[in-house]
Amino acid sequence: MRRTRGARTRRWIAALGLAALGAWSAHAGWFDGGRKTATGAGLSLATWNLEWLMTPQTHAELSARCQRQQPRSHERALPCTPGRKPPPARTQADLDALARTAQALHTPRRVDVVALQEVDGPDAARQVFRQGWKLDCFERRAHPQKVGFAIREGVPYRCNSELSDLDVDGGSRAGADLTLYPGTAREVRLLNVHLKSGCFRGDLDRAFSPCRGLQRQAPVVEAWIDQRVRDGVAFAILGDFNRHLDQDERRSAGPDEAAPLNLLPAWSDDQPRGAVLHRATAGERYLPCDADDRHSRYIDDILLSEGLKARHENRRATLRLTRLPYDPQDRGRQLSDHCPLIWSAE
Repeated sequence: MRRTRGARTRRWIAALGLAALGAWSAHAGWFDGGRKTATGAGLSLATWNLEWLMTPQTHAELSARCQRQQPRSHERALPCTPGRKPPPARTQADLDALARTAQALHTPRRVDVVALQEVDGPDAARQVFRQGWKLDCFERRAHPQKVGFAIREGVPYRCNSELSDLDVDGGSRAGADLTLYPGTAREVRLLNVHLKSGCFRGDLDRAFSPCRGLQRQAPVVEAWIDQRVRDGVAFAILGDFNRHLDQDERRSAGPDEAAPLNLLPAWSDDQPRGAVLHRATAGERYLPCDADDRHSRYIDDILLSEGLKARHENRRATLRLTRLPYDPQDRGRQLSDHCPLIWSAE
């Protein structure tokens, strides 16, 4: 239960008010009157975990027959584990507040694509992404937690086959795979992931089920990365890594590529040549989503390939990372325990 009180609450709200004002306003020199200042070569990517987003009808139906254990991927069910927070039930006012954040991603942010996690497919996403978006490329699992994309209308794209091997145990999420601007000089391949939760720090070889599951997922992502490098394609991996990658990258990958000790050093190993990743959050202080956010490190991130970063640096683009916190006026609503993270090259 959240218990922020008194003067501390007022200080948080004041701080978040300033942050939200900056986040909801267009940055000078970044956007001009809602239009990108670049000549069409820019790129803006975002990731957003929407915490069990489903339609109210689906929530009511599945809650009535919830089960004690986390459902498997093939099960159309919700958990109601004793002692754990249940999937949230949202009112129309809650959905309207989330929709205002989605609208801010569209205008003035002009984000090209949003990688979505914990969304029960296009119908659920449409409650929040109402106008100006295409909702596509969702993984095909019965479980209500899915990954997929909201693509800005007018941006050409192609859905690729989902990365089903990420479901290493029959109860994990696959990866959603998308190509933006296919067949053009701006082509970029995107992988949307929501990795195993519970192993946020420390080596992965511990006798702890979440760490072992994450360790099994690591080589699946590495194989995807290595193939993109061999193909000569610029790419990015977006999503909820459930891992403090800032700590992770300072540790060793270990000697076993099939069972690495840490994620980022295993993926960004320059093997094959060019397999180097750049964290969008590198060097950035953590910005909370609202006054009740108790986290201090990002687990959401956007990992840019060497080729994608170099493409925009070569044209002297300005690279920016932005967090879009929730409007302080919506405090108390059932929104999400994550908020959008945006990387832009303009």
